[in-house]
Amino acid sequence: MNKSYFSLIVFFFGVVLYSGCSDDSTSGSGGNPNVPTYAVTATVLNPQGQKQGGALLSLKNPPFQDPKFSAYTDSSGKATIQAPEGNQILLATIGSAFAQEIPVNVKPLAAGTVADTIKLVQNTTVKVLVVLASAEELEKVLRVVGFTTYDSMEVSSLRDSVARDSTKALELLKKYTLIFSDCDGGSEDYYPALSRVLGRYVQQGGKVYGGHYNYYNLEKVWTPFYTKYDYQGNSSTDSISIINLELQKFLGFSTAKWKSGDSRALSGYEKFSDLPTNSKIYGTIYGTSPAVGVIVENYLGSGKYLWTDYHNQDIKDDPKLVKIVQYFLLTL
Repeated sequence: MNKSYFSLIVFFFGVVLYSGCSDDSTSGSGGNPNVPTYAVTATVLNPQGQKQGGALLSLKNPPFQDPKFSAYTDSSGKATIQAPEGNQILLATIGSAFAQEIPVNVKPLAAGTVADTIKLVQNTTVKVLVVLASAEELEKVLRVVGFTTYDSMEVSSLRDSVARDSTKALELLKKYTLIFSDCDGGSEDYYPALSRVLGRYVQQGGKVYGGHYNYYNLEKVWTPFYTKYDYQGNSSTDSISIINLELQKFLGFSTAKWKSGDSRALSGYEKFSDLPTNSKIYGTIYGTSPAVGVIVENYLGSGKYLWTDYHNQDIKDDPKLVKIVQYFLLTL
């Protein structure tokens, strides 16, 4: 091979390699921001068919990254986003547990395109566990808000599995994104090992929703809190005040009247004076001073444990109170 021919080959391959590198560098540019887009409006419903505020409406495959391709629905369940002309996919989600997508043919119209209504369904790729216990039936509320697929385990079985091998029990729990823990009538005080495993689950990113006597779990995980309280036996109120502004916006109201089947009214529950310093109170018993928190979120590591100081099944027939539960189930 003569020298000039060899130089030509080297030059040719150099051009090819340079071109390849150039193509790769432009492929990650994030799309073409000059693509024309048009307004698309959709209405999102929850699994019960009610208009769902606070749901995130998004274009599934946007041509480039821009906030205009997603928006949260208002109190009427509506949101408007931008999308390119032609066949597109809209995705509606709320939290990690509910989602739905629909096709839409976007028209290049100044008035925009109105898409079909989107009804959210449970995202079954998010694994859910209900820890069944003797004094509460949170699963009744789950069915009301649209949780139809979940695993369940008796608290006694989970307690025994922790006693046999706590590491193996933790690995089982870590398979679940969400754990709902029923109240066991105070027996929680007698299985501290399970409480500590639940704490390790939360610390590693797990999310728990627990009712009433779950505070026994909390006092073992958030030591030394949840130990000082007075029992408020003489009730004079049956309403919850929503003090968290984000929850108020989602609900559309700031007071919810208690229509419980439980003989105890809300202020007949425990009044804690030693909540963790980083806890977040969403709801209090109406008219109490100082305020008695009945919906409290506790944080550890990258996870959280939401606690309600009442039995959740008592509210399954009260639309306002069910909506409070729905907010937390959907945003856990």
